[in-house]
Amino acid sequence: MPNHLQVTLDKSTTPWCVDIDQSGNANHVSQSPNAQTITWQLTGNAASGSFVALTDPDPGFAWVGTPPPSGVFGSPALGANGNQLTISDLNNSSSTTGSWIYILRVSVGGVVYQSTATSLAATTSNPTIVNK
Repeated sequence: MPNHLQVTLDKSTTPWCVDIDQSGNANHVSQSPNAQTITWQLTGNAASGSFVALTDPDPGFAWVGTPPPSGVFGSPALGANGNQLTISDLNNSSSTTGSWIYILRVSVGGVVYQSTATSLAATTSNPTIVNK
């Protein structure tokens, strides 16, 4: 199953925030002997933006709280035009299962927004990657 997550701006919050659509469990990664790719794509009202550079003091992708064990995830990589972000996920054993919270930061129209919400059955929560 591809792990493609669409990223937009949620304008119903103050301040606006980055919204990651996790519907259909797109954030769930099943076990596999091979590394799988998770892709975040800026779409809709965020399509003209870009992910904040990964080298910034407040990077475009960061783990929140307890990070995953070493070796589970590769380094995040920005696409050529900055509107796509990918990370590899090696979920190949019981020791690589778990749930990890992350934050995304994007720049749209010169304003930086960060994730605090996800679209998941009309609930608001921290965005997560779930290795099952």
